[in-house]
Amino acid sequence: MLNLLTNAAHAVSQNPPERPRVIRVATSFDDRVRVRVADSGPGIADDVVPHLFTPFFTTKEPGHGTGLGLSISYSIIESHGGHITVERPSEGGAVFVIDLPAASAGAGAGELITSTPVPLPPPIKRSILLVDDDPGVRRMVKALFGREGHSVDVARNPQQAIDMARARGYDLILADIQASARGKLFVEALVEAQPALRDRTLVATGDVRPATEETLARLGLRYVRKPFNLRDLLDEAARVWAGAATLS
Repeated sequence: MLNLLTNAAHAVSQNPPERPRVIRVATSFDDRVRVRVADSGPGIADDVVPHLFTPFFTTKEPGHGTGLGLSISYSIIESHGGHITVERPSEGGAVFVIDLPAASAGAGAGELITSTPVPLPPPIKRSILLVDDDPGVRRMVKALFGREGHSVDVARNPQQAIDMARARGYDLILADIQASARGKLFVEALVEAQPALRDRTLVATGDVRPATEETLARLGLRYVRKPFNLRDLLDEAARVWAGAATLS
């Protein structure tokens, strides 16, 4: 909600003096919970709509947005079984609609049951090595995994990444497919230099050519496609860790 309201405030701030700056929030409840955030800003261009929920996409000036807000909102809402859509009224402006399933009638109701609290095991803190030359990706990955309590080291170049991977046993190596070292793909050089890291490596790729998929299959590496949903990235990382735990 905070992100949608911040975006709405930014949108109406661009209005000329003769156009009112209006933000409206409406809610409705039945078998679903719906929230509408409408603004009287300049609206959303046709070519922008398909990219609204794509990570790192932003229409704001440099330094005024990371392009992650709506993609994070999308991931949060989807993880709760809901969805978010955008409408463009004929009179201008934009409307974002959040639709979520309502909690069951018995949720939180009835007799209070007390029990002896069972201590939960402390969350596992993972170490992650990131190899990507995109500043936006680096910021997003550090923020995403840092929020989960994990530590993220960033390699300035693929050769440094190989040296860092050799010096420290990372739980996850997240690398862009385009990174290269010693005249070959970084992930290929990494697997050759440190075969034990194969099962802890996750490749991010926007390259959909069959040759790329064949290379990754030959190397036996997991991959996630760019632009990726943030929840997908967390899920793939969890699968890497689960696989490594099974093998250890």
